[in-house]
Amino acid sequence: MTGRPAADPGRRWWLGPRTAVAVGCVLAVAAQWPVVPYRPVLAVAGGLVGVLYMLTGALLGAEDDQRANGRLFVLAGLAWAGVGLEHWGSVPLKLAGWLCGGPFTIVALTVLLRYPGERLAHRYQRVFVVLAFVWIEASSVAVAATKGIPIHGREPTLLFGGPASPRTGLLVEAISRAGYVVIALTAVGLLGVRLARARGLQRRALTPVLVAAIAAVAEIGARRFALALSDGRVLGMLLQLVEPLALIAVPAGFLAAALQRRLARAAVADMVLSLTRPGGGGDVLVALRTALHDPALRILYRVDDGYRRADGTPDDAVGAVGDRLIVSSSGDPLALVRMDATLARHDASIVDAALSAAMLALENARLQASIRAQLVEVDASRHRIVEAGLAERRRLEQNLHDGAQQRLFALSMQLSVLRKAVGEAEAGRLVDDARATLRDATRELRELAHGLHPAILTQMGLGAALESVAGRFPLPVLLTIPESRWPEAVELTAYFVACEAITNAVRHAEATHVSVTVAEEGGRLRLRVCDDGVGGAHRPGHGLTGIRDRVAAAGGSWSLDGPPGEGTTVTVTLPLAQR
Repeated sequence: MTGRPAADPGRRWWLGPRTAVAVGCVLAVAAQWPVVPYRPVLAVAGGLVGVLYMLTGALLGAEDDQRANGRLFVLAGLAWAGVGLEHWGSVPLKLAGWLCGGPFTIVALTVLLRYPGERLAHRYQRVFVVLAFVWIEASSVAVAATKGIPIHGREPTLLFGGPASPRTGLLVEAISRAGYVVIALTAVGLLGVRLARARGLQRRALTPVLVAAIAAVAEIGARRFALALSDGRVLGMLLQLVEPLALIAVPAGFLAAALQRRLARAAVADMVLSLTRPGGGGDVLVALRTALHDPALRILYRVDDGYRRADGTPDDAVGAVGDRLIVSSSGDPLALVRMDATLARHDASIVDAALSAAMLALENARLQASIRAQLVEVDASRHRIVEAGLAERRRLEQNLHDGAQQRLFALSMQLSVLRKAVGEAEAGRLVDDARATLRDATRELRELAHGLHPAILTQMGLGAALESVAGRFPLPVLLTIPESRWPEAVELTAYFVACEAITNAVRHAEATHVSVTVAEEGGRLRLRVCDDGVGGAHRPGHGLTGIRDRVAAAGGSWSLDGPPGEGTTVTVTLPLAQR
């Protein structure tokens, strides 16, 4: 059994609006026909409102994610065409025209309060739309029942018959117009809140729509307010033309918004060109932020079992509204894109296009983030090794001080006692030799412990530690060090670098004096060791490799300046922040 092919949903929907637009345009023109002989400009403006609203609905319906709003806008155009029936000289048609104001208002406000979404986001918006519809319909019926339905050349016809009450009718009409003013003010407030809360692409698309809508609603409210305070027959003639002209601004705003959406899609194409252009840099984060107009957009790359930033540092990647998980062609998680929630919800098609276009660039960026993550891990492990070495030096120094040095000191005391007890000259000389050897061994052990981890460095700081060793060198050492304390690992690195640099000056530079300067600059410790030797030092030799490796392990940087005959300057910069 063969069946008929399934109809395309877009084609099936499009048949209705085409027919509705054609019929509605005819109705809009026909409804204004009685006005043409004596107010042709007003007739043209009123008919144009209905036609433009229906054409705008057709334009919106052409977009897959705006079909529902397109239907409603076509319906708003039809309702406005029905409002024009009040110009015909018939009581039923005039009342029908009045009652069409409610559907027009509720449909237009619904679209304005939810565009580009397809449903009202908040309950208070739904309540307001329903109350506005009920008020407009009820007030139209109330005015028709009290003041009557005026037909040119006749007395007003009361809806339910009976004698007219001018005072009651005027009061009901004034209350009705006051309600219109309240509705207009509330609508302006709600639309203003939407505009203030919009961000990124949504703000660019909503701005022309909401600005035009706010202006139109404010004008209508002002007209109703003016009519409530003055003679409607005089002022109404002056303001009748302003209302349709203000309403025409709303379709114009939607046309501008449609242009903005097309420009946003064009920006995706520009993004692709920027990412693929040779030598263009290809910064995928900047490209996505520019294309989607979201400066707070972030990209977290999937590396191993966690997420990393572009610089390789880890991120907890706690799920949030607006997160989009990007999956690679092999089906594995590639990246997590964090963007504004409204952008992901209302501009999903543009977001999907941008992310699809950036897929290759995201894969390349993920590889770079993975490499940077490895470098971060290497740097962290090197830092842990330095810390472990520092702790081990401290432990060895303490053990030597508390263990071997104390036992050698006790042995020296015992030899002193033995020297006093020995009477023979030969035996006394042997004891004196043993004591001298013991003193040398104790001094060498103390120097060894000091080289492992100088206790004075921990107790009194870098300046005191360098002063304690400056006198051991065979040339003057000038120290310029502030009386400050820095992290222990930083002080230890600076201490050993200074000692190594001074030792190099003594052994290789033929210097007559050395200066050591320490200063803190912008959260970093700067150490400079200068001598007046022969210069000519270069990186591979002269003991400078140890300085380079020690500084690199501490996360710092160093430089060497040694022109021949002008001395040598070693400059080291160490970060003070804990990593």
